[in-house]
Amino acid sequence: MQIFRGVQAMRGLAALSVVGGHAVSARPDMVGAGVAEGALTILASGVDIFFVISGFIIASTAVSRPHALEFVFRRAVRIYPVYWLVLLAAFVSGHWIALAPEDRPALDLGLLFAWTYPNWYIAPAWSIAFEMHFYVAVAVILALAPDRLFKLLFAALAVVAIAVLFRMPLGIFAHPLTLEFGAGVAIAYLLQRNGRLPSSPLIPAFAAILFATGWYWIFVRGAVDAHLARLPTYGLGGACLVYAVVAAELNGARFPKILQWLGDISYSLYVIHYLLMKWAASFTELWRISPSGVILASIALSIGLAAFLHALVEMPTLNWGRKFRLRRPASTAPQAVPSQAQGAEATG
Repeated sequence: MQIFRGVQAMRGLAALSVVGGHAVSARPDMVGAGVAEGALTILASGVDIFFVISGFIIASTAVSRPHALEFVFRRAVRIYPVYWLVLLAAFVSGHWIALAPEDRPALDLGLLFAWTYPNWYIAPAWSIAFEMHFYVAVAVILALAPDRLFKLLFAALAVVAIAVLFRMPLGIFAHPLTLEFGAGVAIAYLLQRNGRLPSSPLIPAFAAILFATGWYWIFVRGAVDAHLARLPTYGLGGACLVYAVVAAELNGARFPKILQWLGDISYSLYVIHYLLMKWAASFTELWRISPSGVILASIALSIGLAAFLHALVEMPTLNWGRKFRLRRPASTAPQAVPSQAQGAEATG
């Protein structure tokens, strides 16, 4: 299967963007409320990029491995070992530091399986809940009609769009950001159907305009519904970037190895960094001495800890999970897809 190293590099940048946003906004009283909110508003767009990447990689992977049980098992192995370890650390830490403004909730099944939105213990894990809902939809389609994956995914996304438009009470399945997965699915479909993606230097330029528009709309103008504003700005901008990166790599482009490495550790980085930021926020004296020093140190420590988790927890469990194989349906032939798909989550 084809490896898209550019997508992996984008995952690294997206994770670093979210980490940077949380680092700067950890102590608004020390950096200024406007600076903290403004930085978080634009850097949070890394999550939107993650959702597009996830739609692209998961749809591509599901086409090549169309067995529902295998898909579910690999997703569980990908998500839960690191998540549970950090959740345990957050649960213990919650006795000493406030992880969210609300009262500390019980650790129920929704939090345990990253299904709950929002997530009190690991705030960025709200996006993992979106990922999990997307995975369930893909798994159901694989179980019922794997040879019609793209058609049924597009049909499901059309239902989500209707639910968003009419504000139907369907939880995450009626949330605007869920449609960002659809942008990635569309890119995967175009690639699977045509084997190539026409490129243009105007696409990343258009993406930059969309991100700037989103920041202005949400932060400066104060969008009534920030999530809805993110969809046509950060979401569409993220789709343009993913499309441009995949098209460029198909045309021979290369990407920095340091960014690819950040992409490798991006899931561990995404899950662990917020807890570390909360601990760093409790050291008031250090912030008074050098706010920028604490911000840079917390980012560096997050990357180091993520590398440690990736090497000792994430990779061993992923390597073990890859041994799980089930017979493919005879009617479905593997397609050329990105094999880095083991970790599109932000989740990400």
